[in-house]
Amino acid sequence: MKSLFLRVAISAGFLALLFFIIREDLPEIKQVLSRMDMRLCVVAVLLFLSTTFILAKRLQIIFAAKEVSMKLREATSLTFVGYFFNNFLPTSVGGDIVKAMCAARVTKKTVQTVTTVVMDRVFGLFTFVLIPSISFLFFLKQINNPAVPVLIYSLLLFSFFSFFMLFNRNLARRFSFVETFLNRLGIGPKIRQIYDGLHSFKHHKDLMVKAMLLSFVAQAGGIIVLYVLAVALGAKASLIYFFLLVPVVHLISMLPSFNGLGIREGAYVYFLAPIMGKEYAAAISILWLGLLLLLSLIGGLIYMIRHDYHIRFKEATV
Repeated sequence: MKSLFLRVAISAGFLALLFFIIREDLPEIKQVLSRMDMRLCVVAVLLFLSTTFILAKRLQIIFAAKEVSMKLREATSLTFVGYFFNNFLPTSVGGDIVKAMCAARVTKKTVQTVTTVVMDRVFGLFTFVLIPSISFLFFLKQINNPAVPVLIYSLLLFSFFSFFMLFNRNLARRFSFVETFLNRLGIGPKIRQIYDGLHSFKHHKDLMVKAMLLSFVAQAGGIIVLYVLAVALGAKASLIYFFLLVPVVHLISMLPSFNGLGIREGAYVYFLAPIMGKEYAAAISILWLGLLLLLSLIGGLIYMIRHDYHIRFKEATV
């Protein structure tokens, strides 16, 4: 409960700061939203929903690598439910915890399910970092904020190091003191099971390539959605800026908060305002929040209907 209050306080603080920054631009923001092209808005909504199905297909493929049969319909339901629970658990990836527990109730294979959901998240985070890393190679001079490439390339190095740790046991053994520490906490054996499960993905390179490609398509689709919203609002900005900056915003939104609320919107204004103006940047952040709420609503309805998903407290140790 204290954690929830803290995250709400963090989000409320960032929202208050954002409101203070844009307080004089509120009339302009209202006008921008009122002039929005509704046809393009509908296109953006449909494209946004399609990215959820792509992510569900990625989850299904990763399950297949663990020899766990998962229908696309089931993977889609789990993906929506994950979005719903992102609102209540730490950071914007907290819903993965509930998604794993719901999936385990369906598959009856706890370890395989947990490792699958973890690997699914790894793919998502890696593509978030890799997309702007590639874009920066060609458009670095167009970024006025030097902190952005430093952040991205630092995360890229960390990502590669993590992959080497994950798929190279010789390197992992050099950090055996971590396992010793986890054993003292009593969670070492479970973490070892998860590590072994993740390590086994190296034997399914063909499936992993497909999953990575789907991840790129889904992430690119989400970025294009934001660009379409910007065009619908009448903002003048290049698509490349969205490929450079949107992944950075999404990474920042994973900091502890109430599903990134406040942090995400503030980051949009901070990064996009110099390009298109605060009124357009703030309007885009509002529309994106609306899309996330739509996913949460769908996920909440699915969780309410699917009684086999319902989590009991005694299962929280899965």
